[in-house]
Amino acid sequence: MNRKYLYYIVFGVTFLTFGLVQDYIRPNYEGGNDLIIYFLGVIPNFLPGIGLPSMFYVTIPEIFKPNTSIYRNRLKWSIIISMIGLIGNEFITIYTPGRGVFDWNDIVWTIIGGIVFYFLHITIQNNGPKKNLKSLLTKKS
Repeated sequence: MNRKYLYYIVFGVTFLTFGLVQDYIRPNYEGGNDLIIYFLGVIPNFLPGIGLPSMFYVTIPEIFKPNTSIYRNRLKWSIIISMIGLIGNEFITIYTPGRGVFDWNDIVWTIIGGIVFYFLHITIQNNGPKKNLKSLLTKKS
């Protein structure tokens, strides 16, 4: 499987899960467990911190030419653009009453999501298909 599709899968899973938590699980949770309530509050920030950089990582090569800095450093730019947008959105809630609540925990979990994406990226790159001369020569037909 092409590694690019793994990033699309990460994006899809995180945003489907985001929708499930935001629209169905969180509003219908009636338990009193404070830890579950806390995680249901921060997961909508954590998941886009993983999914958005994943989407940017595969779309940047479609937009920018290979000789540009953004293309060559797309991992860094994917995370930076995502974090600025997601954290900026959290700060906007200060000035838009009724459209959300500002919470430092949301910012922390957004950053943790970006860190998780970074390590997920390393895992995908290290465990994806590797094509080199030695493996092609030793491959049994």
